[in-house]
Amino acid sequence: MMGDFRVVVIVSPDISDIYFANYLMDHLNVVAVVVEQQRQAITSPRWKKALGMLSRPVMLFNKVAELLLAQYRRLFSLYDKPENRADFGEMGRNLVPRGDCEVLYTTGVNAINSPEYVEWVRARRPDVIAVCGASIFKEPLIDVPREGVLNLHGGLSQRYRGLFTTDWAVHNEEPEYVGGTVHYVNPGIDEGDIVFQARPHIVAGDNPNSLYVKVVNLGVQMMVSAIDMIEQGTIKSSPLPRLGTLYLGSQFDARRREITWKKLESGVLIDYLNNKKVRDKPVDSLIINEFKLGI
Repeated sequence: MMGDFRVVVIVSPDISDIYFANYLMDHLNVVAVVVEQQRQAITSPRWKKALGMLSRPVMLFNKVAELLLAQYRRLFSLYDKPENRADFGEMGRNLVPRGDCEVLYTTGVNAINSPEYVEWVRARRPDVIAVCGASIFKEPLIDVPREGVLNLHGGLSQRYRGLFTTDWAVHNEEPEYVGGTVHYVNPGIDEGDIVFQARPHIVAGDNPNSLYVKVVNLGVQMMVSAIDMIEQGTIKSSPLPRLGTLYLGSQFDARRREITWKKLESGVLIDYLNNKKVRDKPVDSLIINEFKLGI
């Protein structure tokens, strides 16, 4: 639905989040997109620490070996082979503003909560803010839109919170818990009231990246439907009954990626598909406000 209902989108530069922003611009009245810088460049204290190791050659050798191994794992990771990468097409490569939509790129890592950016967003007079991949919001930013902030989380919040939740579900040998959640944002991490949840259709040839693409494709549809319902005054949400395990970005390192792909090769998805009816049963009872295509 395109109307006077004003939406501000806040995302990271990741391809899935750029896709999210482009999709919402095609389906909603997006008046502004904020792309948030999130990664810290190498800083002088880290260089000082490295130089300090010169006086401790054994420690320096071990550290260099650790870094080289991590780099080797990254370079030869099956995750990053062209045929296995997450692909969102042209809509994931470049942000293309529609009409009069404004675009702001923040400077400074996780600076979205700084007063200057909060005021910039406030000046756009959003009715709602839609988020994917951004930092944790503090209350001054959460309080800006009159209808609240909605987040697309790439997991089922009552089971998996945080980052790389699709990957962790495969790593933990429970692909039945791969899914997405659209929820209201509060100061916690993926803790807000749930508007929609959905799970993708899994096939034997899937991998963590293809599953994530499916989750995001469901997620953008859930987000558009949720915002349409807010505009129509028909939105409903339900509290999160329990907090899922919180996974931080640093936890899913090169070694975990390697383990996850080995489990894929050993048949973790096949095992699930062979027992799908039984394994889906507890998940089906867990899903809150299940999203149906065409809702």
